[in-house]
Amino acid sequence: MHTSDTSVNMRYKIIIVMMTMILITSTLLLSGIFFLKPVNAQGGMGDNVAASGELTTAMRNWEMINHDALGWSFNPQNIINRNNVNELGLKWIFPYPKSPTIPGAGVYEGSGAPVIIVDGIAYSATNHRGLIALNANDGRIIWNKHVEYDNNQLVKDYPHVMGLLPHTHAVNYYSEQGFIIPSYQSCQIDGHDSLLGDLSLQILELCGTQREARAWGNLGFYASIGTHPPAIFEDIMIIPVMGSSGKGGRSFIAGYDISDPKNPTRLWQTFVVPVAVGDTDWALHNCDKGWFFSFPEWKESGRMAVPCTEVPLDVLQHDWRKKPNMPLHSASTVATVWGHFPVDPETGIVYIGLGESGPYPDASKRPGPNLYGSGIIALDSRTGEMIWWFQAVPHDMWDQDCAWGGMLGDIDGRKVLYKGCKNGFLYALDAATGEPVWVFQPPALWIPEGSQGLDPKLKSDMTKIWPGAEDSTEFLGINYAGALEADLAYDGEKVFLATMNMPVLVTKPDSLLEFGNPLHMRPSGNPINSTIYALDAKTGEIVWDFFIDGIGYRGGLTLSGGVLYIPSGDGFLYMVNSDTGELIGKKAFGTGLWTQITIGADASDDMKIFIQTGGQTITSWGPAGIPGALLVFGLPSSEVPSSIDDSSADNVADNAADSRSPSVSSSPRTSGEVMVVVNPFSYVLAGFGLIALIAGSVLFFRSNKDDSLKE
Repeated sequence: MHTSDTSVNMRYKIIIVMMTMILITSTLLLSGIFFLKPVNAQGGMGDNVAASGELTTAMRNWEMINHDALGWSFNPQNIINRNNVNELGLKWIFPYPKSPTIPGAGVYEGSGAPVIIVDGIAYSATNHRGLIALNANDGRIIWNKHVEYDNNQLVKDYPHVMGLLPHTHAVNYYSEQGFIIPSYQSCQIDGHDSLLGDLSLQILELCGTQREARAWGNLGFYASIGTHPPAIFEDIMIIPVMGSSGKGGRSFIAGYDISDPKNPTRLWQTFVVPVAVGDTDWALHNCDKGWFFSFPEWKESGRMAVPCTEVPLDVLQHDWRKKPNMPLHSASTVATVWGHFPVDPETGIVYIGLGESGPYPDASKRPGPNLYGSGIIALDSRTGEMIWWFQAVPHDMWDQDCAWGGMLGDIDGRKVLYKGCKNGFLYALDAATGEPVWVFQPPALWIPEGSQGLDPKLKSDMTKIWPGAEDSTEFLGINYAGALEADLAYDGEKVFLATMNMPVLVTKPDSLLEFGNPLHMRPSGNPINSTIYALDAKTGEIVWDFFIDGIGYRGGLTLSGGVLYIPSGDGFLYMVNSDTGELIGKKAFGTGLWTQITIGADASDDMKIFIQTGGQTITSWGPAGIPGALLVFGLPSSEVPSSIDDSSADNVADNAADSRSPSVSSSPRTSGEVMVVVNPFSYVLAGFGLIALIAGSVLFFRSNKDDSLKE
């Protein structure tokens, strides 16, 4: 017995030692001490320098999906910069729990929304409608709120609503009101107190009751989802309430008075689709305020826009109707707004990029230019009055909307809206009139015939029913998501955009649907790649380009400290010199990155980078069934960085001219080796392992204590 007891005690001691070692190792791993760091091309750890001066709010916070209300995706901090970005190490991790079930809706795991950072708190919105506030220092949960939804009950109570799509695109902070508002769901806005998480504002029945919707001239179905949070000007909240793609719904933009958050009231509605019975002069009401982009004229002469007043009357009349005196087909609509819509703080003009004209690619039910689908509108926030409109894709036949984020900038004192559309073009529009200042067509973008835009002056083009040849049974499209499916970035001098070639073959079905988009797609066998461009913001001329082979780009670009951050679906975060396009370094994550990264400071003013991994974004992108995790990186705590030294950065880049990534074009040069990072899900497992280890240790010692008492 004595020998046996000794053996058992020895085994206990070994187990305790092993558990202690695992605990220490896991703790070190999670704290970033064992994080693999690269050496730069000169063999050192890089030049770490710290920005002088105190952090401003713009440096400390990332308050909206694209940083602030102007939408630049630019943080002016220089603490993390092109000289030390390769020093970044993992600081903490937050693994997302598995999504709960929403009655009557599918399950989308994780988060597809960039994290926002406000005064040392990081806010993340999950696809299952959760909203989480985390301490940016260490990832501890401050509060966790979840507004319950029941899709089955929603469609029962509101038969004109299609119901839930469990997908969160963004979350915003509104400093004047102190609200945190994620993408809305179930036709309602939920505004949370930023410090407590409690509901401070709630607007219900955005889609109206069925009786109200009929009074608005609606015969289709509202989408119930707003994939981007609203905009606020003074005490007016601007909210797009859009139809469901291919399933109708009379889309509109609404303005709500929220001066009393407990009693918000609708001030105005501006419809962007005609009344269901039809409106003969729909396209004429604001014709003197609008512009069409004509792809054929651009291709032939470089003309940037056609005034609406040049378009023949017989093309404009009866827009959206197959025949005069007929109602609209109930499946026709302008679909969801997906991106940030900036508001000019001086004029109160709000700029909104609208979803595609639908259904598509079957356009037989909706002849005409289909205003205002696949275009951009400028409205007076106080009244909803149309200031101007610009339709980038008249009679859109292939989901080439302009719904991703826009940026309000300046060219020599002239306010300009920079806006990209899925047709791959970037437009610099006069913010007061909508007239193009310049138009950029990416030279690396291949636009197949079936995806080329039409001439708004030709009735034959505006009544086309199928892309490509009229008798074709299939056509070659750019790709399901469009050629430009990512938010832009801007630093006041350069505009950055990402475009992609990802063509698919679309087959015409034997019979077309009354509702829905008949998407029968298959791979085309053509090259897939992405190109990131830096453009001169004044002229639209290319400053540099950066090529990524084998992957389509979706998400958003982030600019800060002289570094352009490019999270890519190939699993790498590319870090590029924003002045030259040279590759500084890259990090591997072992899973595709589809969500824009953000940069902000914790409560100790330590600057950090926030990266969403895993999760599911939309049906055609990202892994399914993987909740994923939020990974947070920062500089080593011992480092004291200073402002960017351009000459030092250039010297490092010159010495590293031969260090090139095989998946990147030959033009960018790298100043650092590829950074190898353990798969983030390994960190998640390590985190769960650490929790289990602590719990196991507690149980083990409790068990030992109980046994000793028995003895």
